[in-house]
Amino acid sequence: MTDLSLYIHVPFCTRRCSYCSFFHVQGGDNETAFVAALEEEIAHAFGELRSPRVRSVFIGGGTPSVLTPGSFERVFASFRPWIASDTTEEITVEINPEDTTPELVAFLKDHGVTRLSLGVQSMDPAAQKVLKRCTPRQNLRAIEIALREYENVSFDVLIGVPGSSLSVFRDTVKSLCSMRPSHFSVYCLERGGDMWQEVDGFFDGVDTERSCEEYLFACEYLRAAGYEHYELSSFALPGRASVHNVVYWNGGDYLGVGPGAHSYMNGRRFHNAPSLEDYLGYRGVRREGRRRYDDSDGVDSALEKMMLGLRTARGIPRGWCVCSDRTLADLEIEGVLLTMFDERLQLSRRVAEEVKSYFHDKVYNT
Repeated sequence: MTDLSLYIHVPFCTRRCSYCSFFHVQGGDNETAFVAALEEEIAHAFGELRSPRVRSVFIGGGTPSVLTPGSFERVFASFRPWIASDTTEEITVEINPEDTTPELVAFLKDHGVTRLSLGVQSMDPAAQKVLKRCTPRQNLRAIEIALREYENVSFDVLIGVPGSSLSVFRDTVKSLCSMRPSHFSVYCLERGGDMWQEVDGFFDGVDTERSCEEYLFACEYLRAAGYEHYELSSFALPGRASVHNVVYWNGGDYLGVGPGAHSYMNGRRFHNAPSLEDYLGYRGVRREGRRRYDDSDGVDSALEKMMLGLRTARGIPRGWCVCSDRTLADLEIEGVLLTMFDERLQLSRRVAEEVKSYFHDKVYNT
């Protein structure tokens, strides 16, 4: 029996947001061909596995909510044979606020989607304009629609928007928190990603000191409001942590399908080429033809597993630590960076909130 999570990457977007580093294409002229290729890839990939069981599904992008109902039905049908009611804990779809309608949300619920991830980002008009996102009024309308149908809704919020301010960010967090979503994903703006291209010098305007202040405010305010800070960027009401994302942090198996999607299976990482043209060109070709493997050595894999695990509130078993005892002792001095509890290493609150990237850099440069 193979338990895994499934990520489906839908590459279509109506526009490019200022900060986006994920593979996407504007427009959806190839939607029908894309869905056909996706069906083929899923069928072949699951056919390679021994008695696969899907624990969670996350449909992201790009912008999945631009798909037509017919395309959604085909996507759902493509993985339904491997969905077991006793093991599948979560099916999430990312939706953009401007695409959110009562009809879409009801449709997704009727087709077994258990969780929505809503790309709110900010409730400030100027910030949304800088981000090339929809208006706060559209955000509010989408939130009201989503929360009428779903108890399990996650809001994405961005930290460090150029030209904004700490007070504006505080207002956004307070406003959104008052609506009591089940989950917040609070992300810092940063350059990155193989497909990333800066738009109009956008990241030159990111103030790192203000970003830190905004992050600290989110941590304190959301915790005080009853949200558990279970991972560096993730806050959830009790029992509402993202099942799918926890698989990533815990080093579990997940299969990514669609152009540019990444996978981790049986200790090996691989990904599809970030190209819709290439992806469609592999129709009728064995799945291996699409895969690009990361053949890093075992030490790199162990360091990555350690780094990912330390992002979580639970930390990692002491046995996962691959740095030297001396380095570990330096990090544990007075609990400044690491603490030990019940044979598990955890980041202290100081490092988790103020120097998020320190441990990653320390380990990789030691």
